[in-house]
Amino acid sequence: MVVDDDKDLLVAVKVFLKKEGYNVVVSTSCQEGLDILITFKPDLVFLDINVGTDDGRDMCKQIKSLAEHAHIPVILISANDDALKTYRVYQADGIMRKPFQPSHLLNLVNSLLSQQLK
Repeated sequence: MVVDDDKDLLVAVKVFLKKEGYNVVVSTSCQEGLDILITFKPDLVFLDINVGTDDGRDMCKQIKSLAEHAHIPVILISANDDALKTYRVYQADGIMRKPFQPSHLLNLVNSLLSQQLK
């Protein structure tokens, strides 16, 4: 699942990951993302820190506080280096600075998903 208010980024990441064989659902808000989380049950969440007026770090913390979802890896993304430094406080599993290379995204996704299978 990808949560970001940048619709161009959502489309680009969705198309790229689908070409790599992943089933991808997107959301433009944290509340919608949490609603989708319950029905879609993603293997990984790619989450912007600034999602409109929402803070994606709070969504990350909510995901990690729910026993049935705590195992889902969350990657926080942002162009703000200072915001990314706080990722461990919110229990995120990884970070990525915007803009990013698709290959870097794919490597991180594959790494986190392979760790989850162990």
